[in-house]
Amino acid sequence: MANRLFLFDGTAIVYRAYFAIDVSLTNSKGEPTNALFGTARMLAKFIKEKMQDGDYALFAFDRKEATHRHKMFDEYKATRKEMPDALVSQLPWIPEMVEGFGIKFLSIPGLEADDIIATAATKFKDRVNEVIIVSGDKDILQLIDDGVKVLRFVTGLTDFQEYDEKKVVEVFGFPPSKLHDYLTLVGDNSDNIPGVKGIGEKTAKDLLKKYGSIENIYSNIRQLSPALRRKLVDGKQSMELSKKLIKLVVDADLKVSLDELKYTGPDKEKLREVFMNMEFASLIKEFGLYSNAMEERKNGEQEYKLISSDEELRTFWEMLRKSSFVSIDFETTSLDPHQAEIVGISFSFEEGKGYYLPVGHENAEWQPERETVISTLKEILTHPGLKIVGQNLKFDYEIMKKHGINPVVPHFDTMVGAYLLNPDSKRFNLDDLALKYLGYRTQSFEELMKINRLGDDFSKIPPVEAARYSIEDADIALRLYRVLSTKLYETGLDRVMEDIEMKLIPVLADLELNGIYIDADRLYELSKQYQKKLDILLSELFELAGENFNPNSPSQVAKILFGKLGLTPPKKTKQGAYSTSAQVLESIADEHPVVEKLLEYRKYQKLKSTYLDTLPKLINPITGRIHASFHQTGTGTGRLSSSNPNVQNLPIKDEAGKEIRRCIVPQRKGWKIVSADYSQIELRVLAHCSGDEQLIEAFKHEEDIHALTASRLYGITVDSVTEEMRKVGKMVNFAIIYGVSSYGLARRLKIPSKIAENMISNYFNAYPGVRKYIHETIEGAKAKGYVTTLFGRRREIPHFRTKNKTRIQEGERIAINTPIQGTAADIMKLAMIRVDELVKEAGLKGFAILQVHDELVFEVPETEVKKICDILHKGMTEILELRVPLKVDISVANYWA
Repeated sequence: MANRLFLFDGTAIVYRAYFAIDVSLTNSKGEPTNALFGTARMLAKFIKEKMQDGDYALFAFDRKEATHRHKMFDEYKATRKEMPDALVSQLPWIPEMVEGFGIKFLSIPGLEADDIIATAATKFKDRVNEVIIVSGDKDILQLIDDGVKVLRFVTGLTDFQEYDEKKVVEVFGFPPSKLHDYLTLVGDNSDNIPGVKGIGEKTAKDLLKKYGSIENIYSNIRQLSPALRRKLVDGKQSMELSKKLIKLVVDADLKVSLDELKYTGPDKEKLREVFMNMEFASLIKEFGLYSNAMEERKNGEQEYKLISSDEELRTFWEMLRKSSFVSIDFETTSLDPHQAEIVGISFSFEEGKGYYLPVGHENAEWQPERETVISTLKEILTHPGLKIVGQNLKFDYEIMKKHGINPVVPHFDTMVGAYLLNPDSKRFNLDDLALKYLGYRTQSFEELMKINRLGDDFSKIPPVEAARYSIEDADIALRLYRVLSTKLYETGLDRVMEDIEMKLIPVLADLELNGIYIDADRLYELSKQYQKKLDILLSELFELAGENFNPNSPSQVAKILFGKLGLTPPKKTKQGAYSTSAQVLESIADEHPVVEKLLEYRKYQKLKSTYLDTLPKLINPITGRIHASFHQTGTGTGRLSSSNPNVQNLPIKDEAGKEIRRCIVPQRKGWKIVSADYSQIELRVLAHCSGDEQLIEAFKHEEDIHALTASRLYGITVDSVTEEMRKVGKMVNFAIIYGVSSYGLARRLKIPSKIAENMISNYFNAYPGVRKYIHETIEGAKAKGYVTTLFGRRREIPHFRTKNKTRIQEGERIAINTPIQGTAADIMKLAMIRVDELVKEAGLKGFAILQVHDELVFEVPETEVKKICDILHKGMTEILELRVPLKVDISVANYWA
């Protein structure tokens, strides 16, 4: 039903959106966007589900200027907290976005949003079928009558409760016409409207039900109890003021006609501009505010060419030889480089244009010999002056390397570039980046295969279709490069991109192609041993519990521990069940031996299922090795992450974990595993960054830093430090780096919080430079909104924009940890690059197989061990000059020690 008037309380909506959506939502410039996103989501729901052409809509918004209420009462809204800066910065975009949704934005000096809404409802309700007000304020309920209803927020931004006359009576006990008197009596804390002191909601309701109005209450005041009578008499002046403050303006000059409020649908150009600036990819997609290949071809903006003859190929090769810049994308038969065959290659030199070279299509009318193409690419792509860009180039480089092509270091990877701009984001695929930064919707691989109904075999796709799809990827990567490279330069991240991340891509490609060799027989034997161990542990668990239960079932474990055995129950989960997480079990491990046994059972079961039984399944049938994937975009600090398997999680602390590491061995006889591990690199970075004299001197003289810290914590000499004390010193050292609170340290050490507080205090007394550094780092992060590593890697910290104590503490931890861990990560990446260069310059056969935390692992012929050790030491220790020396511990063994 059209011909309705929607009146939005814009101020309430925007405020609610700001607090409902995580303030960490920002665009690549670091600008907060959460209030805009929440408001957009709410309005999107309305225009899609409720509003129609022919309706009317108004979005009313408060202004900074004082209103008549402020003139009446200086304290009006005085208790309201100042608007957060992160919200203020978003307000300039609100009018344009609202108008983009096709809704009239109105803000008038001297009037609050409620007054604008009240006036509009009063003025226009007789000319429309219905007035629908969207607000969270109780004041607005005064306006409800036969033709006016209110949608009030319940939870979030899109869950509403409809209020009509019947609902008001149900909730308050009287009709909307009495609400003004009710609000006058009780006042409004949020607006600092006093009401009548001592009159609460229940008393006000009872009085109005009995007497009908404030006038009648005062007329019959002698019938009331002495206490109530006194409150009303003493509060009469306050009541009269409140009555004026509560009253809504219904006759203001809005300077707008009903026709000007006509809703005719979204203004896509306006919406696109806002969503592009805010980088709202999901909304761009939802409202179709993107261009696409079909649209660009129709407008003559796109020129994608399939190379389909020898002559065209010769012309193309000449073009590629002359070019100093190319965006490239390989299409293959598999995502496994060892099994993948090249099907086609796309190239783009200019936005909107590109070429596709088919080499492995089953049904191509013409395509050149793959070997000839590879031979030519070897010549061209290795030219030092060529700049190669693309999306996820590590895969393309692996494909090229498998086919004997060793191209120049890539110039720009759009996936990595987007990651550097927002390292805490989770989505860096081309489809999302195109929507986010270009407002362009790409054709996805799934869509291409679905259209052609060919499963997932790209070689069966007709070359013409393949060309459109593949060239688009190269073209979009080129366009993204133009946008992202500018943003990286503006934020000072261009050097990190060029000197670290891009140079690392070929190194990681080699690392993944090399893989690790696993002694599968030894894994199988370990699996059998662990199963026997698990059977014994299970039997012991049942005996201690007094009954059989499933140790993998949280509900059954909770029933045994907290029900039958009566152990101290932890807080419940959001679902209302007791948690049986490792953290919870560790906190009650002293209460009953069954808990320790359960933890041991879980440890062995995880090792068996995660590694012993899984690793053999990951062995590549062609190479006989396991090829983990290493990701540059997986962590907020800049550290590498890995998957299939996650080698970063391979256990190293106890003997059970070390047994698994020993299964990683050389594939060939006469070879060794060489491991080079940075010694306490994060603590050394902390010493450098903080300039703490004690730390610097300790590292320069190669003192035992953990023993030294323990001696300061306990107030004893280093010689008196026991091994247990040293462990505490080590934990405190790393707790400081990771920003662990005294509570967190107390939990880890299982000591009272007061003792943990004293330990941290003693630590800072021992290392005053660290205290100063941490304080200045946190304050700097709060002022700037981000932190950087020594090399300029940047991480936004939006947590400081909130008033939430927990979020602020989390932000402080990130501020402390990121510069330290991020710098250590940058050092490791630079070391990987340098070591790779030195190994290649020396012409050695040894090769890298793993990078785990602060460690590089090589598989090396015995004859090259000394040379590799020298290279690792040189490449890792001389990569950067700090105030303290970088130290590397190198081990040589028949397995990964």
